[in-house]
Amino acid sequence: MNKKLLTLLLAAGIAVIFVTTSLYAGTVAPDTITMNFNKYKKRKNKPPKKQFVEFSHKKHHEEYKISCGDCHHDKDNKPLDLKAGDSVQKCVECHTLLAKPKDKKKRKDIHVLENAMHGNCIVCHKKVNKKAGDPKGKKGPGPTSCTKCHIKIKK
Repeated sequence: MNKKLLTLLLAAGIAVIFVTTSLYAGTVAPDTITMNFNKYKKRKNKPPKKQFVEFSHKKHHEEYKISCGDCHHDKDNKPLDLKAGDSVQKCVECHTLLAKPKDKKKRKDIHVLENAMHGNCIVCHKKVNKKAGDPKGKKGPGPTSCTKCHIKIKK
């Protein structure tokens, strides 16, 4: 085998390894996601009063058998048909407003990250609770009250 062919094959092999590694590294979903959007909190040099919400991605998918498309959707709110390894954007990529508008007519805008998160989580949790026997969907395995997810920091 001549040196040029060997060098070319080696370079191609290295390129394949780098491309494969970079594609795989960008598509692994973390087991737990911390909802820590600091711009969202008006802390004004004071320590936070509540912990950042911890979302167990792995538990929701594996234990509760929730499909990716139950939470992840396209711009028309249609579920995405995602599989392990697919590239997924974070919620904040589309729900870019990190503070509620002062205009009361626009306060429920779905582009506000808080509205999107609360809508997605609370609506799903209420459905789970209704299936578990609570007609109002407020009590059951799915937390729906503020303090169940937004936990106070003990001083």
